[in-house]
Amino acid sequence: MSRGSGAASALDALSDVARVLSKDGPVSDFLNRYPWEKRFGLSDSLFLVGTDPIGACEAAAEFFFNLAFYNSTVDWAVLMRGALAFGEVQYAAPLFPETAGANLAGEAVVEAVTLEKTGGKGPRLFVSGAVADLIMQNTGSGGISWILDRCSENLCELLWLLPPNPTRINGGMVGQVADAVVRLFKRYGGDSQFSAHYVAYLDFVVRSLLCLREQNLNEVKAVLRQMDLERIELCGKHLMGVPGVPVILERLKSLCE
Repeated sequence: MSRGSGAASALDALSDVARVLSKDGPVSDFLNRYPWEKRFGLSDSLFLVGTDPIGACEAAAEFFFNLAFYNSTVDWAVLMRGALAFGEVQYAAPLFPETAGANLAGEAVVEAVTLEKTGGKGPRLFVSGAVADLIMQNTGSGGISWILDRCSENLCELLWLLPPNPTRINGGMVGQVADAVVRLFKRYGGDSQFSAHYVAYLDFVVRSLLCLREQNLNEVKAVLRQMDLERIELCGKHLMGVPGVPVILERLKSLCE
């Protein structure tokens, strides 16, 4: 996400993405492993192609979490929003070979782009209806279905703050990410340009913790101990007029009870 407006800020955003995804970047390995078979980059958008839908969901969720964990260790954040779709993909030659090496098209590409563009704000990982159905067919022990959240009748997302396997939850790492989100909320929650993204990010964290509470209350408590709840309450009081903030504070209050 750019740090301002205009072409210069768009270049800043692209540079940030390139830095974290470079060969020696902190999360590059997560995009260069199974199940990804092909990788494409267009402007600041990434397209990853694989033939294992469940594996792709798990890998994407782990990538998003590790990016967020890295963000928690630095003063700036690279927020990415994505979507997973299931369907045909065709590889094609580039329109202008002097500036690109390959291209791709197909129903899965169109659906993923549409989901990413029309879904909610913040660093979300949406899944198509077909992918959600495949996830629900794999509801065995340790399955990723536990982090599938149906935002609405036609929109689902993965709560990537939580691991695909519930037995692998690490409250300390989740808490570090969650507290970093609190700091971002304090810094940008009232910003006229970025507010919606960071309010949605905090809402995402709270919804993830509500999901975790159904599985492991002790880990929720571990996360809450790392979050600066006083800071959230103080910021929230000044931002009650911002859409979504009152609901977030009510949900957070229910977590602390």
